[in-house]
Amino acid sequence: MQLDPQRHILGVLAGAGEYPRLVIEGARRAGVRVVCAGFRGAVGREIPPLCDAFKRFRVGAVEAPTRFFAEQGVTHVLMAGQIKPACIYTMWPDATARRLLAQLQRRNAHTLFGAVCRYGAEQGWQVLPSTTFMEPYMPGVGHIAGPLASPEQLEEARHGLVLAREIARLDIGQSLVVHGRQAVCVEAFKGTNECLREGGGRPYATTLCKVTKPGHDMRFDVPCIGLDTIRHCVRFNVRHIVIEAGRTILFQREKVAALCAQHGITLHALEVPEEGVLLPELPPTDSDAAHARALARAMARLGVGCSAVVCDGVVIAVEDTEGPFKCLRRAGAYMRRLRLVRLVNWLVRLLLGIPSAPPAPMVMALAPGVEPLPELCRAARRAGVQLLSAASGDSSR
Repeated sequence: MQLDPQRHILGVLAGAGEYPRLVIEGARRAGVRVVCAGFRGAVGREIPPLCDAFKRFRVGAVEAPTRFFAEQGVTHVLMAGQIKPACIYTMWPDATARRLLAQLQRRNAHTLFGAVCRYGAEQGWQVLPSTTFMEPYMPGVGHIAGPLASPEQLEEARHGLVLAREIARLDIGQSLVVHGRQAVCVEAFKGTNECLREGGGRPYATTLCKVTKPGHDMRFDVPCIGLDTIRHCVRFNVRHIVIEAGRTILFQREKVAALCAQHGITLHALEVPEEGVLLPELPPTDSDAAHARALARAMARLGVGCSAVVCDGVVIAVEDTEGPFKCLRRAGAYMRRLRLVRLVNWLVRLLLGIPSAPPAPMVMALAPGVEPLPELCRAARRAGVQLLSAASGDSSR
């Protein structure tokens, strides 16, 4: 979309990383006035000098940025940059944010940012695709960097893209690591770098596949890769990267190409094949237990794993080919540092008279027909996870 510099003012909701800078620079080259609301602890110091107006706001604030944009006459809004997943649990939402959150059955990038988009439309803003001004950074089909892909790598990539598409359809994540026709790690709460760490470091090379969700709303959460991704691939013996063509943003292409060439990492873009298992959208659920059960059934149908962990509507971890103990270990590691913060936040809200539910526990479900072993039950208790039995919604003891 073309913005008219005479009539339009762009408001950028900026998080961490290089993304906000590139968007703002693209808007300025087009002659558009830019107003930026940067999230504290995320947006870099290089951003304010690039903007016509800039203010920082805490994650979870909606009312103050809304007033700021209204005062500046913003007509169009764009979201760019990363927000730590832990902010879902640690943010302090204002009254408007609490109202928006209360309307969500599940909390993930799609539902959270979708709520922000709907709210923006209510304010009279047009929420632009986050790829606006970023088209030069989105490679089309073909080789990008490193050695040319072998026939075996291309076959591995096509199968991995199909699995990644279905994982994204389930709102679990946008990335997975595969070897042959096996998924060795699926991205969830902690993101791509953690997926690389868990899926790499093996005596054989693996492939990272990164895609968008079918029907993905390009106004938010567009997949990105850059130097940090390549460095993690080098560290954890991931020698092949395939991204979805035309729907993935590639930062610092020349430096990425140099690093791929130096370490023999193949990087290319493909369209996601249409074949393979096509899962339906998950039905609405009224509890974490029902959500975890639906995910476990879906993962079993994909042939990836048989368990899933959910907390307060967020998918924390799902099982891969290494079994439920790894899924449980990942979930426990992710939430351990957040447990005290969540409890303190809840107690402070109570003292301030802010309505707030106590922190929800993690819930782990197994696919139908899979009974929890006694060892898994004990491991779940140690991790602070409620392990559901296969027969009912009750926790296994």
